[in-house]
Amino acid sequence: MICPKCQFEQPDAKSCVNCGLIFAKYQASLDRQDTISNKNNIEIEEKSSAEKIRVPFLARPWKPVTTPAFIFLSLLFLLHIIFFPKTTLIEGWSVFTGMVHNVNLVFHEAGHILFSFFGNDTLTILGGSLNQCLIPFVVFASFFHQRDRTGTAFALLWFFGNFIDVSIYMADGRFLKLPLIGGLDLEAHDWRNIFNRFDLWGVDQGLSKIMFYLGWAGIFLTWAWLYKSWQASHKKG
Repeated sequence: MICPKCQFEQPDAKSCVNCGLIFAKYQASLDRQDTISNKNNIEIEEKSSAEKIRVPFLARPWKPVTTPAFIFLSLLFLLHIIFFPKTTLIEGWSVFTGMVHNVNLVFHEAGHILFSFFGNDTLTILGGSLNQCLIPFVVFASFFHQRDRTGTAFALLWFFGNFIDVSIYMADGRFLKLPLIGGLDLEAHDWRNIFNRFDLWGVDQGLSKIMFYLGWAGIFLTWAWLYKSWQASHKKG
């Protein structure tokens, strides 16, 4: 036999007469190395396969942000900064805020009808505010899946703008100054009913402010992300 270490040819034996290599231990060492190598390869393949199965669309590159799209969304962001409410306690809307509010109001009222099918009174009352946030979130999810930065940013501005809209309605549960659709009386005020039902009057203004500031934080972070995305697209271009 030939020694695998020094290549010395010799009769069959347990060890090499030239270099002293013990053949059984040498073979056991090779077997261990093969086992470890195969195990690592299997783990890498399983991890790669699992990642592909879970979120295959995340591997796709984002679509670039064009300069006209960036300018349009920046103007929309600026309109939010100038005209959107700076406090939860307001008595009227600016023209821009009123337009956005009227669009959201459609989804708000539809939410009451939609969630009423669940047969739960609390969910029916909350359904208006839930739905006006849910619709832009669905739009966001669609653009995010398509890896469309422009559409994603637009949907996020809409989504977080609804946080501000809802926060004002929440704060008004105590003061009842906002006019309700169709001239309904205070018994139809969603958040007055929610705060009454769960005895949350000790935290009503705190909850509305949390919602309010989350909305503004989301709007600013969305524009910052859009700006960085536009810069990255501009450099590539």
